[in-house]
Amino acid sequence: MRFCHLWSLALLPLTEAFVLPSKTAPAFSISALRESSTSSSSSSENDTPIQDLENILSDPIMSARSARIVAPLMSLLALEAGVGGSPANAAPAPYPYAFDASLSRYFPGSLPNSDIAQRIASTLRKRDYRPYNTLVGSSLCSDEINDTPQSLATDIQKKLVDIKDGGVFNLGGLGGMPFVGTSGFGAFLSHCPNSGKIFILFGPHVGISQEGVVGKVERIGVSKPSTSCGAAVGAYKAIMAGADVTATSTSSDFQEEYIIEKLKEKLGPLADMEGKGGDEAVAHITKKMFDMVVELMLANVGAAVAKDGFWNKVTEVSLLGGIVVNRGHGPNAKGGEDYFQPLMFKVLDADGETDLYADVFRDLPTPVKCYTVVQG
Repeated sequence: MRFCHLWSLALLPLTEAFVLPSKTAPAFSISALRESSTSSSSSSENDTPIQDLENILSDPIMSARSARIVAPLMSLLALEAGVGGSPANAAPAPYPYAFDASLSRYFPGSLPNSDIAQRIASTLRKRDYRPYNTLVGSSLCSDEINDTPQSLATDIQKKLVDIKDGGVFNLGGLGGMPFVGTSGFGAFLSHCPNSGKIFILFGPHVGISQEGVVGKVERIGVSKPSTSCGAAVGAYKAIMAGADVTATSTSSDFQEEYIIEKLKEKLGPLADMEGKGGDEAVAHITKKMFDMVVELMLANVGAAVAKDGFWNKVTEVSLLGGIVVNRGHGPNAKGGEDYFQPLMFKVLDADGETDLYADVFRDLPTPVKCYTVVQG
């Protein structure tokens, strides 16, 4: 009954907001909900309807369906935090609403790692991926925030390979770029079980702080949010400062110089970037980083599978590409698992290529066509 009461109170003002001709916000406030809830029957936990709402929205592993249902309420919660009910004067929304708002705005279609891992594992099991015949590799940024017990690579490892013996071959360097090169890919692919399957996860990463700042994330033991991804943001700052870098194999900072050089080509006229705000700029360069990662990944995989005899040992290669979205951890952050915005999922075999993206992620509002490589 409390749950029904909650939605009857919360959704009615939303309906009115869509039909009112006036731009004035409807008379709705969290305090009003609190007052109205006092007349409802109390639960064993003495939770009011508004407390129920806050509990639902703060669930770190909220399902995609639940997120779509409660997302419209977030704007009202943010409005309540403002002065005089005006969006222009509204104070920053409290966590986790600010994180959720930035996630939905800049990386739509993102899901918690566990949801992604479950979808991928379910699909690949139907294609005969088993612990004894599957080799897993990942090309994610070297940042330790991407290598935790709750990381996507770890979750997929647990679901696809032998937990005791099956590891993950690390193909990635700074920014998630597969910097291991021809030799690294050769070593990785040679480890595939006979007549086995290969799964590769790849992509850049970006943090969103509990205040909703894109490119920042709380870390354990660090007093203030720090940059994520440092390599991508650092490259962007160098480019905006006028850096003209050509990566050389003899450089002591080859990986970062490579990112600066290639990212500059992707960004185009710098005047276009100067008009973007901080959050928008970081989200934009993260998407360009994805283009860079996928280009190098496909080049390496394409060269490998084209070699004579490759398909005599390997039966299938599956590629999952996207953007890892880190969330904060530590004493002042809510924590929870990271998110992943899936942008590519396909398999290769001796007969060619099969795109599985629509089969697995068709329900997500991900604008895949805004990414150059995927669109091409």
